[in-house]
Amino acid sequence: MTLAHPDARSWAQARSASESPRLGMLEAVACQAHPDVVSTFGADGEAIAALLGRRTGSPARRGLAGVGILLAVIGLLAPIAGVAVLGAESYLIDRVPAETAVPIAAVLFAVAALTVVIAGIAWWRSGAFWSGTICGVGVISAICGVFASISMPTVSGRDGYPLSTAMQIPVWITLALGVLLALVTLTRFRKREPEEQAPAAAVTTVGDRHAAEQAALRIPAAERATILADRDAALRVLAERELLDGDTLERALAAPLGTLFTLDATGRTSA
Repeated sequence: MTLAHPDARSWAQARSASESPRLGMLEAVACQAHPDVVSTFGADGEAIAALLGRRTGSPARRGLAGVGILLAVIGLLAPIAGVAVLGAESYLIDRVPAETAVPIAAVLFAVAALTVVIAGIAWWRSGAFWSGTICGVGVISAICGVFASISMPTVSGRDGYPLSTAMQIPVWITLALGVLLALVTLTRFRKREPEEQAPAAAVTTVGDRHAAEQAALRIPAAERATILADRDAALRVLAERELLDGDTLERALAAPLGTLFTLDATGRTSA
C-alpha cells in the first residue's frame, strides 16, 4: 500500500496551521520506500510500516466485498419489500394480485429470516455487546412480520387465492427470529464494548536511536542522499510555516537519518 503523500515535502505542506507535526512521522514518510527501515522509527514508524505492508485488495477481492454489501442491503430491505408488495395499491401502482404478491412476499421473508440469523450469529461471535443496529434489525423484522402475517391472509381472501401454510412459514419465522434477536440484544444493553485505552508513551532509549540510525544506513548511499534532502526540505517547509521553532530546526537538520523520532520523545515546541 502507498501513502497519501509521495514525499516528506508534500506531507509538510499539507499540515494544518494548528497542528504540531511529529518529526518521526515526517521521516517515516520520507523513507516510505523502505518499510523495514521505517519500522525502527519509534511508534510512528511502526504504524507507517504496518500501513505500507498492508496489501491492497485485488479487483476480485473488492468485487466480492461489493457483492457482499449488496447482498446485505437486499437482506435488510427484504422484509420491508415483502410488506410493500402485499399492500401495494395507490394511484401510482396498480394492486398486485395475490397470486403474484404472496409468493414474492414469501421469498422476501425467507431472505429476511436468513439475514436475521446471519446478523445474530455475527453479532454473537463479535462479543455480543449492545448494538442498536442489531436490535433495530430485530425490531424491524418483527414489525414487518406482524404486518405481513395480517396482510397475507387478507390479500389472499380478497382475491380468492388459496393461501398455503408453506407461504406463511417464512413470515412467522422472520417474526419469531426478529423478536428473539431484539430481546436478546436488549438484555445486553449494559454490556458495552470496552473503549480502547491509549497505549502508554514508549520510552525511547539510546539503543532505539542506534538501531534506527543503523537501519537507515542500509539504504543505498545515492538514495539515502535523496531521502535526506527531501527530509531536510520538509523540515524547512515546517519552519517557514512557523510550525517548527529555529532551535528544533537546527537539531533536526543535524540529526542523522532515522533519528528524528527521538526529538518527538524529548519534547519540543512550535513557534
